[in-house]
Formats: sequence, structure tokens, C-alpha cells
Amino acid sequence: MKRHRGRLFVVATPLGNLEDVTLRAVNVLKHVSLIAAEDTRRTKKLLAHLGIKTRLVSCNEHNELKRFQLVLDVCSQGKDVALVSDAGTPGVSDPGALIIKRSREEGIEILPVPGPSAVATALSVCGMKADQYYFAGFLPSKRQERLKALKQMAGLECLLVFFEAPHRIIAALQDMLELFGDRQAFLAREMTKVHETYIFSSISRILAALSEDIRVRGEITLIVEGAAKREKFKEEIPEEVEKVMAGLLSSNKMSVKEASVLLSGICNIKRGLLYQLALCLSGERECHDH
Repeated sequence: MKRHRGRLFVVATPLGNLEDVTLRAVNVLKHVSLIAAEDTRRTKKLLAHLGIKTRLVSCNEHNELKRFQLVLDVCSQGKDVALVSDAGTPGVSDPGALIIKRSREEGIEILPVPGPSAVATALSVCGMKADQYYFAGFLPSKRQERLKALKQMAGLECLLVFFEAPHRIIAALQDMLELFGDRQAFLAREMTKVHETYIFSSISRILAALSEDIRVRGEITLIVEGAAKREKFKEEIPEEVEKVMAGLLSSNKMSVKEASVLLSGICNIKRGLLYQLALCLSGERECHDH
């Protein structure tokens, strides 16, 4: 019996290695009537590798609204459509959310076809406990906006996961070093591809390693450890000192670094520990202000 409406399949595709495609994804891409792809050039290579000749159209941030009408037309004929991004799972820092939202509003059945994900892949090999994490996606390109975003995350105790462009990764790491301190981090570049690279070290050492390259290339996923737990502060920093730190920061006359240096000299407490406390207090204040 023919369905009245077609379905929209949201299909995860390989990050790089074409052998990572799932059997279900192959079957869906082969039998749908239309594939809406973020970049048809990238998807054509995958389809050619799989021997699939399904009709293909572009669907990116510039034409997503227009493409929704085509998806709606195809589904209205009782035919199925697949949505794919350049790599990984659609809708995660990629186009697709608008089409999914509009399709749901029109009563179209939406089915995920799970598979590769840059976030899950990087977390699986970072070696840090990943029971909780905050996915920040791409940071703002303008420095002041990027600093503001990082300040709001500074006090989070869970892992922080970022996507970053190769031409901005060094600037982003420099800002993280300034605001977070020299935390442990894991950088994954070109995952599953020929030149895949993984670096687990401190932010400063990763920054030094990347700075040695004339040009950083490839798609990057970065994982940074969270802030020190507040329990540690309570054990090593007297409550009176924490109150003084909060007062210095609330006056907006001192930066996190300046307040840490001042109190370290007065109270004979490690500057790094005070710096982490200041970041935590600063991050909490930023979140409350917003």
C-alpha cells in the first residue's frame, strides 16, 4: 500500500574514510527519490564509491528554505527524501535544522539514520572521562565575541567540545590559554582521513606544536578539560579568600589574572589555584548576568 506522504531520512555519512558508511545508510541513499546534500561535490564522491545514482540537489545555509519546498513536493508525492551533510551527522553545526523543523510542521515523518559523528568520535579516543560534556560548536570569529563566549564556559566542570576552522585554531587556543589557564586538551584533526592527527597535551603545548606548522590544515575537533571542581577550592582556599576574590571581580576593576596575582601574594596560595577559582566565579557571574 502506497503511503500518502513520503518520509525524510536524516542520514549520517563518513567523516572521511568512505568505509565508515553504515549498511542502513547505503540502503536508504539507494532507495530514496531525492538526496539533499550540503555540498553535492562531496556527496557525489560518496555516491560514486557506493555505486548509487539517486537524484542529488544542494541544500546549504543559503538555499535551505528554497530546498524545503522541493522536499515538501517530493514527500507530497509519497516519495522519500534523504538529507546529508558534508560529513558526519546533519544538523550538528551543519545545515539541516530548518528543513527538519519545517518538515515536522508539515506532518512529514522524520527518521534518523545514525552513524559517524565528529563529537562522539573525538570523545571516544580523548582519554578523558566523558560522562558529561558541553558542546560549544564553532566559536565566534570576532575576538571580542569569542572571549565573551569562552568566559561563560570558564567555570563549567565538564569537558568542553569545540569545532574550529584551521585558520582560527591558533587564535582560539591563545584565548583559551588566557581565560582557562593551561588545561589538558585533545586536538583531533582530519579524523579517519589519510593525514589524521591526534594530540593530547596541555593547551600551551598543543599551541606550540601547531605554531611550528607554516599552515594548519584540516577540520578540527578540540576537547578541553573542565574547570577544577569547587570542592577542591573549598579544601584549599579559605571561604574568606573566596569572598574577597568575588568582591574584586564584581567591582569590574580587576581582571581574573590581576585578582589572582594580588591574592596569591597576600594569602600565600598558589596563583594557578586562585586563577581557576577566579575563572569559576567569573563564569558564574557572566551566566547570571545573562
